[in-house]
Amino acid sequence: MLLQLSIHQLALIDDITIDFAPGFNALTGETGAGKSIVVDAVNLVLGERAERELIQNGAQKARVEALFDVADNAPLLSLLQELQLEPEEGMVSISRELTSAGRNICRVMGSVVPLATLKRVSALLLDIHGQHEHQSLLDERRHLAFLDGFGGVRLEELRAQVASLYAAWRATRQELERLLADAADRERRMDMLRYQVQEIDAARLRPGEGEELERQRTFYRNAEKIIKSVEAAYTALYAGADGQDSALDALRGGIDDLQGIAPLDPRYERVYARLDELYYQLEDAVSDVRGLHAELDYDEADAEAVEERFDLIGRLRRKYGKDIDEILKFRAEAASELDRLEHADDLSDQLKKTLSRQQRALAQASEALSVARREVAATFERRVEEQLQELGMRHARFQVAFAERKPNDFTADGVDEVSFAMSANLGQPLRPLARVASGGELSRIMLALKNLEAERSGIPSMVFDEIDTGISGRMAQVVAEKMAQIAGRHQVICVTHLPQIAAMADAQYVVEKGETDGQTRTSVTRLDEAGRREELARMVSGAQETNESSLRHAGTLLLEAAQRRETLRAQQ
Repeated sequence: MLLQLSIHQLALIDDITIDFAPGFNALTGETGAGKSIVVDAVNLVLGERAERELIQNGAQKARVEALFDVADNAPLLSLLQELQLEPEEGMVSISRELTSAGRNICRVMGSVVPLATLKRVSALLLDIHGQHEHQSLLDERRHLAFLDGFGGVRLEELRAQVASLYAAWRATRQELERLLADAADRERRMDMLRYQVQEIDAARLRPGEGEELERQRTFYRNAEKIIKSVEAAYTALYAGADGQDSALDALRGGIDDLQGIAPLDPRYERVYARLDELYYQLEDAVSDVRGLHAELDYDEADAEAVEERFDLIGRLRRKYGKDIDEILKFRAEAASELDRLEHADDLSDQLKKTLSRQQRALAQASEALSVARREVAATFERRVEEQLQELGMRHARFQVAFAERKPNDFTADGVDEVSFAMSANLGQPLRPLARVASGGELSRIMLALKNLEAERSGIPSMVFDEIDTGISGRMAQVVAEKMAQIAGRHQVICVTHLPQIAAMADAQYVVEKGETDGQTRTSVTRLDEAGRREELARMVSGAQETNESSLRHAGTLLLEAAQRRETLRAQQ
């Protein structure tokens, strides 16, 4: 049950908190007062699309938070356990924040969650009937979803099975179609792949070869300078020249000279130790220079071979990848595709067998789903007619018409095409809803379907945004009583313009628009008994000012509604 809805800086609302009652809650107010903003807030909690235009002008962010009593909601508690979230004292909070920068922050129990998670949680707490949703009844493509929703877990499991089999069958069919469509181009493609594989193989590339080749190329391109520099360093440090000692020998001589006096003075000892350490470091460096000197070997043929190899790899890089690893990866993928194409006939036969097997399984599952739907449809028709009769359509007949698709015309929903037909009056034939239902009748049919859906789903709270469209007079009272009955099992929150519906509510809230500090703002107030009489009198008379007559009429309306509500609840 929705206990509380807090709205901050959303459109014309500054900061309000609405405490909802169990049972039937009615929201009333003049057209344009801002009732739709409250509905927008509920939609945000449900995870519906958020527009930045909803943020109040001049504000940096808008925020909506809903608090629910979930103590008896077993499916939700199971989901929360899966999400590792814990209710607090049997309550769960859901919030959503929109920022002017475009951020959309969702939280459940204070923990930031993805929008998809918020939707999963809120779907088990709340259902909303939008202002024009009853028009969806005119779209026959939506009728199958209504029927399947009534079918509950049984149809849900069969639909999931069909959807899974359909996805596998469709993937196999698409792969086979691609393979057959490629047959004409297969030989050309195979010739190209063979050439590419052979060209790469002929190069005999090795992983890491590029770095070694780059080093060799650098040496040969700078050979004269490198040889001269290494020769000079080798001579100066190790071999010596023109009868002079090498740097290494000269340093050794200096160290030997100091060795004899080192014990005489700590200063001599320190200098001697430092030079001795330096000698061994220089000896290591000289060893490296000797190694470089030994490697000096310039050969014109080798230099040309390195350049040719470098150019070859460069051509391959331009064709197949930025380095040798990518070229070898391209080669592996090309070889794999070539192998697949060379065995395409075998693969085609295999895919045809797989497709045939999958199609049989899909056909069987689709038939099982179709049979189950027809069984459910009989109960669905009867229950809808019962609901419509309770809503004042005493002679209403309702039918679910099935039309099968062409053979093998599968979909993820099975093979059934479903449409609703109705006769509202005695002696009239059944016709599609779009041809026989008025606006008021559509509203009552949708109310009947929503009631059945609520019975099946167990969703604790239902929001109706002006489901009274096209209804007036006696039918308004019938709809009001039906909603009171629903509110005996579920919490109902209804935006309405009809006094009969508002009077039947357990709690009534008025939505008003006014000026605060030069700004237009919307407020929501729960009405006491006197406030309800005043608001109902306004709704009955249609005038801003109420009089004694309209107030007496409103009081009578409230009293009779309370008595009728108690009678209806006692009968449940």
